[in-house]
Amino acid sequence: MLKKVGYYLFILSTTSRFFPYLLIIGLTSFVVLIGMNAYFFGLFSAEALAAEGIDNVFGGGLVDSIWWSFKHLLDPGAFSENYGAPVFVVLFALFNSVMGLIITGALIGFIVSAIQTAMANARVGAATVREEGHYLILGWNRKGAAILTLLAKLNVQERIVVLTEHNLESLRTDLRQNARELRGLRVLPVQGAIGSSSELRRVASRHASHVLLLAESNSGAQSDLTTIKALTLLAAASEGRAKSAQLVAEIVGKDNVGIAQVAAKNSHPIVSSSDFISKTMAQCARYPGYSSVYSELFASGEFVIDIFSPSNLEGVLFSEVATAINHAVVLGISWHQERDGLARRVSVLNPEPDYDLGEGDELIVLRRQNQVPELLAGQNAVAVEQTSALSLERPNLSEALVIVANQNLALMIGELLKHAAAELRVVVACRDAVTEERSFRQRFSSTETDRLTIEFVEFDLAESSGLERLSPESFDVIFVSADESEAFIDADSRTMLVLFLLQELKAKRRLDAFPPVVAELLDSESRDLCLDTPMTDAVVSTELLSIQLAQLVRDPYLETLYNELLNAGGIEIGIREAMHYADLNQSVELGAVTQKALEFNEIVLGFWKSSGQIVLSPDKRLSEEFEPGDRIIVLAQQVYL
Repeated sequence: MLKKVGYYLFILSTTSRFFPYLLIIGLTSFVVLIGMNAYFFGLFSAEALAAEGIDNVFGGGLVDSIWWSFKHLLDPGAFSENYGAPVFVVLFALFNSVMGLIITGALIGFIVSAIQTAMANARVGAATVREEGHYLILGWNRKGAAILTLLAKLNVQERIVVLTEHNLESLRTDLRQNARELRGLRVLPVQGAIGSSSELRRVASRHASHVLLLAESNSGAQSDLTTIKALTLLAAASEGRAKSAQLVAEIVGKDNVGIAQVAAKNSHPIVSSSDFISKTMAQCARYPGYSSVYSELFASGEFVIDIFSPSNLEGVLFSEVATAINHAVVLGISWHQERDGLARRVSVLNPEPDYDLGEGDELIVLRRQNQVPELLAGQNAVAVEQTSALSLERPNLSEALVIVANQNLALMIGELLKHAAAELRVVVACRDAVTEERSFRQRFSSTETDRLTIEFVEFDLAESSGLERLSPESFDVIFVSADESEAFIDADSRTMLVLFLLQELKAKRRLDAFPPVVAELLDSESRDLCLDTPMTDAVVSTELLSIQLAQLVRDPYLETLYNELLNAGGIEIGIREAMHYADLNQSVELGAVTQKALEFNEIVLGFWKSSGQIVLSPDKRLSEEFEPGDRIIVLAQQVYL
């Protein structure tokens, strides 16, 4: 019988969080009732009333009995006040006092246990989120801290909830290391599986205003499956809602993007991290310094791309608008298009200067956060009705050296092939040439293999002489990819070692000219350590991807802009010599530079001084004197010669 009672007590204590407290209340009531039996053994006799601790304020009845019994239960020290009372009264007082110690100890234990459980739940993020209109980040990786940093620069005031299946200590470490940059953000870490519908409900995903999905691991296939499942759950949860959350998802493998778009019902941006890195590195090869302009434009937190709708645009030429608006750069035209009952924003970047604006057209502008676009006087609006091609040497890549092969190799070479005007020769230096070549053949999907010549050669960082045999100076561009094949070795350390070897080779051979070197880094701090190397561009993949994800979750219509800037054959950010747009060593109004660029069907984003200063969205009324080495940053149509 006792075993059965003990078993039921065990079941109830482990299945009900209220049972321990109910047990305490029941045991307290039972002990008080037992103690009240002292009434029948002379509790209110003349002998007992002579003791200090016994009173009959209410006539020595039920109330006085309850009070006496309960007092000994809560205060064991009251036992000493029964000195001189009958023996049985003293025994009842002793029983209540001892049971009071046991019950009080149990109650303190339950309370301490509840507090420890609450603290443990807080450490592992097991709480239920009760927020509305919050930012929700599902998953956590290297990009998380950079995304939060950019959101802090954009002055996000809403609470940011982070749900990850990883240990929260590493996440909290990231937050502590970036505490200065994240000042002002309200971040709530929560632990749980992003592919679970119950966990998504726990973080109030239906009530979030912005949702951002990050890959939880470097394993592309497994991570993408989890992301796609989460997308499906989020899409199902948003059905019937008048307004769904703005959502963007990171997919590691480019091949999985189509499936992810179906899961998201083709209504949210999907970013392929491997595809994005490959395209960015290819653009950096074409325009040395591209990553610096890109980071200043999107990661500095100073600039936003916005929609501007001045009145009376119908019938106005694009060139007139582009020259007449100050404190902003007009990037293109946007309007709403209804399709299948849904209104979707359509955008065109860098249209022809003689493009006639119509009803419903709005302007896509680049501006500083603290500035508002303004219309200049009518005489500043200049119509450009005819354009001419700018005569300059277009960037062309025919021979590339790739040092260290990683999972993005096939995509990067495919992207280089799109930018190559003729044949492309690529030499890949890696530790295991046979394995890497087999992997490349399996992943490479371009149909233009007749224009590609690729060679895999053995290269080990332990043998620095192997770099000399490759003759890096003979190539048009050198890529140094991030090697994450060994988890216990820092990928950036390998990359930095290669860059130092290139610097040593350049000094040893006394080379004045050296091809552009594009290095992929994972940590922005590593970039500063490589300034004295031949590196021309540092593609900090975590930083650049974070920029895109954080921008898209706030402004989904920017997806068109990102795609145009990175895709081959579309619109590109060009970096040109200033002499094509203004006379050197002479003061020129920046509005005139804008007009000159429009004659080449280009849009001036800003300029890059030879001193390294990058100025974007300048005041068109100001004048500037350009010197040899200064460059103009433009938005232009890609041309291959």
